[in-house]
Amino acid sequence: MRFQDVAIASVSYVLPTTVVRTRDLEARLAPLYRSLGMRPGWLETVTGIQERRFWAPGVKPSQVAALAGRKALQQAGLSTADIGALAYTGVCRDYLEPSTAALAHGELGLPPEALNFDVGNACLGFLSGMTLCASLIEGGRLPAALVVAGESSRDVVEATMARLTAPAAGIAAFKDNLATLTLGSAAVAMVLVHASRARTTHRFLGGVTHAATEHRGLCIGTEERMVTDAPKLLAEGVALAGRTWRAAEQAMGWNPLGFAEYATHQVGAANYNAVLSSLGLPKERALKVYPTLGNCGAGAAPMALAMAVEQGRVRAGQEAVLMGIGSGLNCSIMGVRW
Repeated sequence: MRFQDVAIASVSYVLPTTVVRTRDLEARLAPLYRSLGMRPGWLETVTGIQERRFWAPGVKPSQVAALAGRKALQQAGLSTADIGALAYTGVCRDYLEPSTAALAHGELGLPPEALNFDVGNACLGFLSGMTLCASLIEGGRLPAALVVAGESSRDVVEATMARLTAPAAGIAAFKDNLATLTLGSAAVAMVLVHASRARTTHRFLGGVTHAATEHRGLCIGTEERMVTDAPKLLAEGVALAGRTWRAAEQAMGWNPLGFAEYATHQVGAANYNAVLSSLGLPKERALKVYPTLGNCGAGAAPMALAMAVEQGRVRAGQEAVLMGIGSGLNCSIMGVRW
């Protein structure tokens, strides 16, 4: 899908202040490590994640999504009255109902005529929300939209640690729950506007999404755990990424090496290295965020873009890619011109 008239007015993120080191999690897992004959440091070595962050206890995804949303509106020079729709796109949600979007809408004080809805697509939710809102803007239905995500890993990581430190825990439980220990927390927001209202040159170009739902059972997440078949998930995800990238080249006319930055959804070292290597993309143009933030779910790719812009890795007129693989399986590759 291509877009001609959709501008990115801003992209912002907010991080928790509580830092949780992998070595501290491993210290709590010492009895399990001893029983399995594992050495301290194994988790950090294998995942490449040195630390991740937690929001304070009781903080809800809608609240931090609203924080990021306010920051994005301020950076865009817009008010809540300018927003015609709010899409909440995080994996984490406050409740089954009401929608987390409704709660964030209220937190932000958006006008009553502003649409609000949740967009769920695992770790691709933010990219899916961008696409949906851009379609409404391109079609003249909205002047501007706010896409937000608030990811919170505290509760699920603590529930997993409780299982892994129980006397009955063994190698099967450790393998099943390993992916949960990669999770981090962050909030991200992006303001999209019609190009006629844009104050920046930043454009959302569109992109391609492909599915391989025959692998829908490889990663199953709940509020208390995330069970994965990690080796097969990685192999099938990389294969899907290859097919999606080739489709994007054909549909969008992209040169795979023609981008200033590759802002990826990052699970850890294995995922980061395998995806970039299989696609033949230069790692020096893909900012690593997982070592200090872990896997931040739907917020990971847009946050990587925001950080790359902050660091001067993406400058005006340059193009970048937002890309990720989400459980399901789905893969999205989206282009932006800064």
